[in-house]
Amino acid sequence: MSNVENYKLYETLKTIDKKEVLQIKRILRSPFFVLRNDVGDLFEYLIKFHLKSKPFPQKEKVFEKVFPEKKFDYTLLRGTMSDLYELIEEYFLIKKRRGDKIKTRHLLAEIYRQRNLSKSYQSVVKKTEKILDGQPLRNEFYYRQLLNFQIEEKEFQVKNQRTKTFNLAEISETMDVLYLIQKLKHTCTQFTHQKVFKTNYDFGLLPNFLESIEQERYLKIPAVAIYYYCYRFLNNPDEVDFFEKFKTLLSKNKEQFDDLEMRGFYLFAINFCIRKLNQGDRKYSHEILEWYQNGLQLNYLLENGKLSRFTYNNIVAVGILLKEFDWLENFISTYAEKLDPDYRDSTVSFNNARIAYSRENYGEVMTHLQNVEFKDLVNNLIAKTMLIKVYYELEEYDLLFSHLDSFQIYIRRKEVSDFHRMNFMNIIRFVKKIIALPEMDKKGRKTLRNEIEAEEVLTEREWLLSKVL
Repeated sequence: MSNVENYKLYETLKTIDKKEVLQIKRILRSPFFVLRNDVGDLFEYLIKFHLKSKPFPQKEKVFEKVFPEKKFDYTLLRGTMSDLYELIEEYFLIKKRRGDKIKTRHLLAEIYRQRNLSKSYQSVVKKTEKILDGQPLRNEFYYRQLLNFQIEEKEFQVKNQRTKTFNLAEISETMDVLYLIQKLKHTCTQFTHQKVFKTNYDFGLLPNFLESIEQERYLKIPAVAIYYYCYRFLNNPDEVDFFEKFKTLLSKNKEQFDDLEMRGFYLFAINFCIRKLNQGDRKYSHEILEWYQNGLQLNYLLENGKLSRFTYNNIVAVGILLKEFDWLENFISTYAEKLDPDYRDSTVSFNNARIAYSRENYGEVMTHLQNVEFKDLVNNLIAKTMLIKVYYELEEYDLLFSHLDSFQIYIRRKEVSDFHRMNFMNIIRFVKKIIALPEMDKKGRKTLRNEIEAEEVLTEREWLLSKVL
């Protein structure tokens, strides 16, 4: 079967685990959900291929298995697959609702109000208020659920208690708090993207609300205050006082946020420290490593139990800067299993090579790099650059010339960004010039130093300059 036909169904089946298979089978056997056996038969047949990690069969084979007494009818097969996909969607929704007691109770309250079941309505509202008040979260999720129930309660009052005072003031206050949290949070994300993608965002109404946020009553709400301080230091890296307030308040109120939000806070803080480090403030290198170490210890940096290879690379980079080699070697081995299996071996080899190079163990660098083809293009470019430096340091000039030529061809053939193309071509060009430069040619060396210093795009500037002293 082609990748296009019923791609959604096949893609979805690949995400289902063994426990979910049993639960879906129960749904497919229930006459409340399904009145046709062929939908269940189709699931039983296809799921075996996923569980055995085998490719899904051709459409004719699927039809023959599910409808053994019928002539091939693609319309019938496609309709049955569509029905199965919709029932799996229904299972996902049921599972999601069961996992979120507050959303489920909100739906129940709405149902009871619509059916005029006042006692049941009052009971579910009281239980929900107790759940909301008792759980520790006081983040965007909390205020969104609180607002939903306040509005739901107002709808009930309008219908059943017209002589009582409505809770309009409470709704207005919660709306304001929720908006400020959401807007500040989103703006912090915009700042981060703005730096990475070199674009400018319109921050909408937020600048008009800053004076209101700075009033004491809003800064008494940790979620508003933390995102506000985050907004201030991301907007202006010189706002160190706001960064310190952010750290203090986050430390005191971390239980009010879930792990996903804490991960966001940690990444905002790390990005700020990296900007300060890039401005020349070396003390922030220690702070970056502390944020990474704490984030790892508390599992804030993991997503679904996995550590991004980019975060993994960044941790090694700052560890090398601080020469924390023993800690890094433990980190590399401990967190290797947390990496995506498709990138695990190449990422570990790449970072072991970086550490070996920093320790001037050039033989180890070649061992780690020469037999690995990196799936990540940028890492491959960096690895090839590292080999340039190793061959140079070892005075393996035949290997170096051969590598420079093959590297140049590689860059020309690959689809790389203009920045990367210019940067790595410049590195190759300057290395060739350094090798060709006579050792006693002081004038030539001065000219080449000036040329290297004047080049705008050059990540290996410091290393190249050290070779033309």
